[in-house]
Amino acid sequence: MNKLWGVLAAGVLAAFVASPASAAIIFQDNFNRPNSNTVGNGWSEVENDANDVAIVNGRLQLRDVLPTTIDAAASQLGGLSSVGLTNITLTYDWAPLTASESNDVLNVQWKRASSSTWITLAVHGLGGSGSFTTNVVSLGAAAANVSNIQIRFWTNVSQSDEGALIDNVKLTGDPIRVVPEPASMALLGVGLLGLGYLNRRRRIA
Repeated sequence: MNKLWGVLAAGVLAAFVASPASAAIIFQDNFNRPNSNTVGNGWSEVENDANDVAIVNGRLQLRDVLPTTIDAAASQLGGLSSVGLTNITLTYDWAPLTASESNDVLNVQWKRASSSTWITLAVHGLGGSGSFTTNVVSLGAAAANVSNIQIRFWTNVSQSDEGALIDNVKLTGDPIRVVPEPASMALLGVGLLGLGYLNRRRRIA
């Protein structure tokens, strides 16, 4: 009977204690598709020439110069939902086009669909060898449990052949843990006490 009581108590406790869960994928894109001047998969494009924002050799290419601050941009405007999730994290690989200079930059931003203000997550200088670097950034508490997140990558460069490559974009979040209410915990305690009382009576009998 003691074993039965222990099993029942453990089962009731398990029902009230949230177990850790792995991160949930909100959105991901490895751009592993044929070369195209259209990015697809929900990305919007800002560009001067048709191939400035494009899929090139399985990567997202951003390049060129526009008469605006944003030279080339790809924005994920598909309404990415983090409802039920917290600790929203963006992971991506980036590399400069080999012609880029140190004063050329790649910007990474996010915002809620209802907001007109983009929040900067990272600014990468594009001078260098052209090798890929992995970056992981947190979107912060404001991105948790909301219905429509947007992310974008955009370049600010000085020559038409300069820019950046993006790969392996992934947006993830952790499931929000459900904390038992005080009334539920009290009910759990009463239930365990009842099991203990019944067990004691049966041993005496």
